Amino acid sequence: MPEFTLVEGRLSPRYNHFKDYQFYACQATATRMMGVVALKVTWRGIDDHRAKFYQVMHLDYSEYGIDDYYEFECIPGNDDFAENRQDMNHYWKNFVNVMGGRVVNISPAVMLRLIESALPLTSDDIDREYDDDENIRFRHDALERIGLMKEALAKTGVTPESCPPEDAVSEVSPENLSSNAVINYFLMRLVDHDYEAASWLSSIPAEELSEIELTRPGIQTLIRNTISRSSKKTDPPADGKSMPFRCRMTTLARDGYYHSSFVIYLHGDSRSVHAMVSQVEVGSLIKLSDYESALQIAQKEYITIFSCPDKLMDGFDGRNIAPLANAEPVIVPNGWLFTIYNQDNSHVGKSDYRLGDDVFGYALLTIGGEFVLMSHALDRISHLDTSTLLSAYYPQMTLTGRYMLETPVFHTLCQAHGIRFEDLIEPDPEQ
Repeated sequence: MPEFTLVEGRLSPRYNHFKDYQFYACQATATRMMGVVALKVTWRGIDDHRAKFYQVMHLDYSEYGIDDYYEFECIPGNDDFAENRQDMNHYWKNFVNVMGGRVVNISPAVMLRLIESALPLTSDDIDREYDDDENIRFRHDALERIGLMKEALAKTGVTPESCPPEDAVSEVSPENLSSNAVINYFLMRLVDHDYEAASWLSSIPAEELSEIELTRPGIQTLIRNTISRSSKKTDPPADGKSMPFRCRMTTLARDGYYHSSFVIYLHGDSRSVHAMVSQVEVGSLIKLSDYESALQIAQKEYITIFSCPDKLMDGFDGRNIAPLANAEPVIVPNGWLFTIYNQDNSHVGKSDYRLGDDVFGYALLTIGGEFVLMSHALDRISHLDTSTLLSAYYPQMTLTGRYMLETPVFHTLCQAHGIRFEDLIEPDPEQ
């Protein structure tokens, strides 16, 4: 009997496209201090330089390693050329818009080191908050494809060992960080147990970072941090020269919210790119009750409501309202949600950092015929209002009210199927 061998065609996801292409360029988001990096890798055809092969991926340095991974083969003249390029640009644009960091060009060695640092977190043995069989299959497939990529680059002499981990972190991190930004980024990485990135901002040995009491509740998300400058007399530094800062921090762990107070010390000199964390002295770390956590994270909601006729809702395109031009609609139980992100992560440099401050505002088109704008800042809701009033849609809309609420309702409005805004608020008897 003859022996048969299965040969994968180039349309198969198992086909080794990397043998037909050579590395051309890699773009990355300079967002390593946020615990994530997005990469767009471009490969150029060996026989036809017009042909391109793209990898677009999202690396997570907390729990998942690889969150998203896509490949697109774009060969001029093929029927799917335009569609594949459009899809590739769509995913890359979304990553860049959401992350808010600048985009930098990096070498293949830096790219491989960034990927290599994330790979241990792709293991099925990692304890994750959310995971299922579909996610496991995705990671296995992504690892297989990345393995083929690594083999192709190894043949040209490029390996992850060509770049030290700290150099890779530096390449995709913000520049000229203020003291507030150093503190907030350090805490963000520390409580997320991302010690490789935290060590880039600290002179504390990496192996000692996990011993800091703030890491005790497990992997956490930094929700809020307030910083105030202290004095060396009030809070003497161990090295006699570092500058002390007092912090009050709220984090979210798997079992609830935590609040801590501590002193963090920074040192640096004229040659430093940024100050370095030299010492952390924890005063208290407590788990908050539901009531206490609500007080810690509460923010005002500025909301504007427009009513919309059915004819406007059919074929509604957010790109006709300027701030929504880059916001992709997401289906929620009560309609379509647009999230408008800031163009950078400058909010991390504030002395009062809040997780949600990377969002400029939201727009919700409800199934009940309301167009709802929401922001936590008065100047931002005013900008969203004005942009809507100047859009081509406004002649078909009716402005029904503007509100400032101390109690959050917008999330409930998004999640409650068919509910209208007026159902969530009590009318003022004096009006």
